[in-house]
Amino acid sequence: MKLDLAPALKREFAAFDFNLGPEGRNRFSHRSDLLTMVVRPEFDAELVRQNRGHPRFRFHDRERVLDVRWETGVFRVRTERQVLEARQLVGADGANGVVNRIFQVARPRGRALALEINLPGTPVSVPCFDFGWVERGYGWVFPKDDHSSIGLYTLERGRKDLRARLAQYARAKGFSFDEHALEFEAHTIPFGGWRLRVPSVPVYVVGDAGGFADALTGEGIYHALESGRLAGETAACVARGRSSHRRYYRRLWRRVLPDALLSSLCARAFYRWLGPSFACLRLPLVWRPLVQGFARGATLSECLLFAPFYLAQSYRGRRAALRTEA
Repeated sequence: MKLDLAPALKREFAAFDFNLGPEGRNRFSHRSDLLTMVVRPEFDAELVRQNRGHPRFRFHDRERVLDVRWETGVFRVRTERQVLEARQLVGADGANGVVNRIFQVARPRGRALALEINLPGTPVSVPCFDFGWVERGYGWVFPKDDHSSIGLYTLERGRKDLRARLAQYARAKGFSFDEHALEFEAHTIPFGGWRLRVPSVPVYVVGDAGGFADALTGEGIYHALESGRLAGETAACVARGRSSHRRYYRRLWRRVLPDALLSSLCARAFYRWLGPSFACLRLPLVWRPLVQGFARGATLSECLLFAPFYLAQSYRGRRAALRTEA
């Protein structure tokens, strides 16, 4: 998928830290960029701006969807202001969206929680993932232009102490702040949404609406964009009479759903046995194809499927490296 990120791009990194507790540091690096940082509101606004270049695009901002009905071959979407009609419908309305609740397409296996704050300054040099700061999850710091995003991600439900833990984690990473002035952003992240019921009507669920996020990390932007691309391409073919909406759900199994399935299965074992999991990650036969694959834009399932190829590439050019410090 080709997408122009330049207008919303903040920073790119060819290295990241992947740590277990405060005892040591594992820094993975590559000659090419591994991670790209954006500010989500600016990123979303840029997507809207690009789509406004199409003459038939209409953007109805701040218009909450109240209900969706399929009647006599047409979707009727009732918002707070009006009723919109269309012959096809893409449900990209997030974790608590209306579309999947009504049409019952996806059945995510679980829901994770992410809590985030944004603070001025960038006391860390590269993005870091620190496991062990919260049960069945991790803390993260993502440096951007003039600030950093700091957060906690966990598969545990019903935790009441995440705000206190996040403040403690931010201080441990070198940030100074007034805890009473912090503005927290909480996000529910559905995962494990590979079990899909192909609907009888031309409705498509994408991104968090289908539970397509990576259960290991909670990352969902890639899968949202990719499933959205597939939905758009399929809808265009259906509108021309060249295909059926069922094609979208078949294509998901080639591009999106393998990661949803694999990450959901791996997350349970990874977070249960963090020590052995990190010992495994330090093995060259494991980390080299993963780093090389991510540098080439591969997904987790693609990294595993083409592991011998990425491993050979990594050794051929010595492009990937791991530095472990106590």
